Amino acid sequence: MRSFGSDTRMSTLAVVLDLIRERTTVSRVELAEATGLTQATMTHAVRRLIALGMVHEVGTARSARGTPRRLLELQPDARHMVGLQFDRYTALGVVVDLAGHVVAQRAMPGSGDRHPGDVIADYAARIEALLEDSGVPRDGVLGIGVATHGPQDRDAGVLLTEYPAPEWRGYPLAAELSAAAGLPVRIENDATAAGLGVQAQESASSSFAVVFMSGGIGSGVILDGFPYRGVTSNGVELGHISVDALGEVCGCGNRGCLEIVGGPNAVVRNAKERPELRNRLELEGDQLDAFMLLGRAALAGDPDAAALIDDSAQMLAVATVSLVNLFDVGRVVLAGRAFEDLGPRYRDAIQEVLDRSVFMRQVHSVRVELADDVSQAPAIGGAAMVLRNFLESSGLRDRDAD
Repeated sequence: MRSFGSDTRMSTLAVVLDLIRERTTVSRVELAEATGLTQATMTHAVRRLIALGMVHEVGTARSARGTPRRLLELQPDARHMVGLQFDRYTALGVVVDLAGHVVAQRAMPGSGDRHPGDVIADYAARIEALLEDSGVPRDGVLGIGVATHGPQDRDAGVLLTEYPAPEWRGYPLAAELSAAAGLPVRIENDATAAGLGVQAQESASSSFAVVFMSGGIGSGVILDGFPYRGVTSNGVELGHISVDALGEVCGCGNRGCLEIVGGPNAVVRNAKERPELRNRLELEGDQLDAFMLLGRAALAGDPDAAALIDDSAQMLAVATVSLVNLFDVGRVVLAGRAFEDLGPRYRDAIQEVLDRSVFMRQVHSVRVELADDVSQAPAIGGAAMVLRNFLESSGLRDRDAD
């Protein structure tokens, strides 16, 4: 199976399981035709998935050759995964089955200014309560996928940033949460996780870009069902595309980055510089809550709030043009808590700019849409990553399918 921008490859088992999920009821012959795998490899893969309890036979269907084909279906409740998305301002935990359905969820506080050890202990306790709420047997839980900001070292399970506090840089996030929760833990970039979350609930072979906005701005790209990762899985940093070449210097070293001139924090900062608007809307508390308060005011017709939100949407649209031009996708999905109320407004603004500015617009259109649940997508993607990792370690790697 092919990969993009990395030497990590999606296992044959993951490809086959995705297709069974997508097609609901399917035969081995149809799976082999869809994947290009040999009948022998497909038989091996299906036997392994049946042995894992993830797939079962549900009868037969007539075949043109006279031999009935045995049909396969997913066993959605055979295994479950936990997904956790967090940033400084917000967090969400979900329990997801093999079909990508959320069977339980729980809102959690963001990491805030707390020490990483305190955050991890808190999340471990809340995940335990979440599993109790779900009624899922603990021995059927494959692990926890944590979707959070970068840059990060996915293999080591650590963040390579001092955001939101210096103590986070190099902190063994995955190892400490695994020890506290008693489950395997892997970390993932939140924007890439959002893409995996969208994919988990639709076509396994889809291609699209995701624009993620919560405490900050990021993006990810799914190409033919595979996440684009780059060299270290820290690529596609939409928030650090310059939209103002002469703008203020960003912490990354660039000037006029989208995140510092048009992201939620920038919108709130600009609003607080206007005393009348700041006092009228009582813009206190954390930055994301203040941004969402501004958004609701804009939707209610406040002209000052609307001007700030619309400026942000225009800058995000300009950066998204570059994203689409680079990867030639035909679809952009918006995800992240910042889009809870403002999703349609940002969607329409981005769509308008893409329609007139994308380089390949004469060849194909580009559709902008919202994730089914903009807040859930990254956490669901974290859970989906756990399943992929489990299948990669369960045998039948790509070399077996050649």
